[in-house]
Amino acid sequence: RQITGVGDPAAPEVIDYAIAPGGERILYATLDAAGGSTLRVVDVDGGEAAVLLDCPAAECSGIAWSPDGRRVVYERRPWEDGAYGTPRLYWLDPARGDTLPLVEGNATPSYGARFSPDDQWLSYVSPADEGVVAYRLSDGQQRLFGSRAGSPAAWSPDSASLVYGDMVAQGHMTAPDTPAGAPIQESSNVFLYRKGIDGEEDRQRLSPDAAVADSVPAFSPDGAWIAFGRTPANTAAGRQLWLMRADGSEARALTADPAVTYGPPGWSADGRSLLYQRYDLNDPAAAPSVWRLDVASGEVTLLARDAWRPSWLP
Repeated sequence: RQITGVGDPAAPEVIDYAIAPGGERILYATLDAAGGSTLRVVDVDGGEAAVLLDCPAAECSGIAWSPDGRRVVYERRPWEDGAYGTPRLYWLDPARGDTLPLVEGNATPSYGARFSPDDQWLSYVSPADEGVVAYRLSDGQQRLFGSRAGSPAAWSPDSASLVYGDMVAQGHMTAPDTPAGAPIQESSNVFLYRKGIDGEEDRQRLSPDAAVADSVPAFSPDGAWIAFGRTPANTAAGRQLWLMRADGSEARALTADPAVTYGPPGWSADGRSLLYQRYDLNDPAAAPSVWRLDVASGEVTLLARDAWRPSWLP
């Protein structure tokens, strides 16, 4: 059932949302026609909606709650010369709406914030550092996990390790009239890697030695499995859902339709089901839809048409 903009056909478009850890509130972002945005909070029953933060001339989205529900990190993209600029991460007090940069005085781009389950670390993508940064909240210590994939990392349930993608060069293409070996295009794979937050062990590659692009990893609640997306590298095929053990073994496909793109996957609390969006690439007029997949049986259930970005309530 609809809980925002009820009875208001002129209500601003919702572009992002995140459910508070306790499940009682939802923080969501709306976009206005002038290029600005607003962060609002609403009870899950639709009551007591309130403006938390106005972002004039900027898009504020990419919302991430801390596990204790006392802090939020979001992305701010300034509206510049008719387009949104590079994102930068900010803190937000979900009770009062106070906000400030994640790292004061640091204006380098950053996005894709993810809190560790134990609430001790915050990871985010730092394009300037070509990697994922893990930021320890207690003292500001930072650790860099090299990655050129530009995608957010996934924390293991015990907060001991991160899984993230990295781009790996895979051969070159050459023109007939150029010297042998002169590259004109680099073919790249994106492999998933796992590395402990302590940084003492070498990272472990989870993806096979094959022409694939793996992405959007998500740990099962017990940490035994990782659901993720896979496409053949350098193709227009749709992303399929896959499943593997946390060490990369026993990988198997959960979907197999290259004309459809799936994911990202979201685990149910009991680890039995995956929630995801589905989009038909062959139909320009297609709208995304939300589905649930039973991991054991493979049975799929349509939950909502013309819908996207599904999340489980706690």
